Amino acid sequence: MGFGRVQAGRPAVTGRAKIFCAAMYACAAFSAAQKVQAQESTPAPQAQPQVRAAPDTFFIAAFDVLGAKSLDQSVIEQVIYDHLGPDRTTADVEAARKALQDAYAERGFESVQVDVLPQPEEQFAQGIIAIQVTEAPVGTVAVTGAKHHSMTLVRKQIPSLAEGKPLNVKQLQTELASANQFPDRTINPSFKAGATPGTIDVDLDVEDSLPLHGSIELNNDNSPSTRPLRLNASLRYTNMWGLGHTVSGSYITAPQDRKQSEVFSGSYTAPLLGSRWTLLLYGYKSNSNVAAQGGVSVLGNGYQIGTRAIYRLPGDKLFQSVTLGFDYKHFDQDTRVAGQIAAKTPIEYLPLYAAYSLSSGGDKSTLDVTVSATAGFRVFKNIRCFDVGGGSTTCIPTDQFKNKDFDSSENFVRGNIEVDYRRTLPKDFVAALKFYGQIADSHLVTNEQFAIGGLSSVRGYYSAESVGDIGYALSLELNSPSLAPYLPKFVDELRLFGFAENGQIRLIDPLPDVTRHEALLSVGGGARLRLFNRISGEVSVGVPLWNGSATRKNDVRTTFTAKGEF
Repeated sequence: MGFGRVQAGRPAVTGRAKIFCAAMYACAAFSAAQKVQAQESTPAPQAQPQVRAAPDTFFIAAFDVLGAKSLDQSVIEQVIYDHLGPDRTTADVEAARKALQDAYAERGFESVQVDVLPQPEEQFAQGIIAIQVTEAPVGTVAVTGAKHHSMTLVRKQIPSLAEGKPLNVKQLQTELASANQFPDRTINPSFKAGATPGTIDVDLDVEDSLPLHGSIELNNDNSPSTRPLRLNASLRYTNMWGLGHTVSGSYITAPQDRKQSEVFSGSYTAPLLGSRWTLLLYGYKSNSNVAAQGGVSVLGNGYQIGTRAIYRLPGDKLFQSVTLGFDYKHFDQDTRVAGQIAAKTPIEYLPLYAAYSLSSGGDKSTLDVTVSATAGFRVFKNIRCFDVGGGSTTCIPTDQFKNKDFDSSENFVRGNIEVDYRRTLPKDFVAALKFYGQIADSHLVTNEQFAIGGLSSVRGYYSAESVGDIGYALSLELNSPSLAPYLPKFVDELRLFGFAENGQIRLIDPLPDVTRHEALLSVGGGARLRLFNRISGEVSVGVPLWNGSATRKNDVRTTFTAKGEF
């Protein structure tokens, strides 16, 4: 090769990230502009120095690295040290250049260019090799396109784009991933050669929508001994104070008889900008009649208030989070047998909650897993009068937990797991697997027990037809290819599906006349539809294969849900 220019080629762009490719195009653009500008502004030389072939081997005493500002001197020395010494070749020079390029890339500076300059003969004779680093600092940063969200906030969420600092692609990707979790808003960066020679200008293009959403849903997923219909209305606003906080409220009722089921709920979610933490405050007030086994029902006015602190774990390919919190639960309930009050069973307690969640997704599959634990502690040790009913004034002092459910305790621990896996198969078939489970260390009060049956677990049975301390629900489903391409354009999605579902529950230390174990099994099928990107619905027909507490074997049950949203 020519002695006057020891020039190594750059590694090929692999397409690792769109951000990296766009930045490299910008680097190439301004680099070319610099060369043109240099040619126009530099007088024509009187005579070009003679280019001689480099010797086969030569001595490298030092590398003169020019323009390196973002790497520590110690890092540079460590990278190039192995390439010093006698009997070196141009391959050693290229190896040093590549090692320095890789050192930048490992730290996120993938748009930095490292080149071997033409070597002056006198300097080369002294064993000094010059390497030029072009760090491509950020020029101007502009935010465009935001209609419903603050441009100032967008700029603050991407601090790595600091004017005068080199572009750190790795850090930029991390910041964009965090910023794009902001509801109803997406940030897309674009790069171009800067107005100032040698810089990269960045435009942060914002695509956003009105942060107000609402929905109303009607279904017949009712519990035993209650009217069929359920109505669910919700409203949420996802940009409170311009900070991406979300406030939401919902109302659930049995429209044919509101006394049977009525629940008010609300929540406030506050992501702490600049950190991985999100805070959540929620609560609900209920007045529900939920049927259980053996003709016994629980009628109660109760409420629950809870807090959660959610920490998002680092990671590019997986979304992982850890959640910690506690709840205050208060329920004033009456237990009825054959329509008559058998006992009043009020209860209040303060359980702690911890969970780990994982989500991953690719072109063909998605996986969501949540593992959680709830622990009750002796915070409220209330001794109440056991109400024997019938207007009796007799007081039998009883612990509030045992008053509500014999042999239950405020010192309990239960663990839960939820797994949701979907995979796209050949010819656009979609397979889905869902598993929910619970274990417990002791007999639990009704509020903490595991329920099976209904649209969310074992279809073909009533909602929460069976409840227990320990249990699981397993669902296997196969969806047909989408039929939407063969239908009018307003049909966004239409798929047929078939399913097989099983669930079992077990009570710990039940009373002698109470069934310890129950199992449900069903098969069936149905269809899901989505119209105008606003209306969705589902119809499923389930055939129970085993008797339940309220459903007989082969007694076909058809359920539906219809939902409109904006």
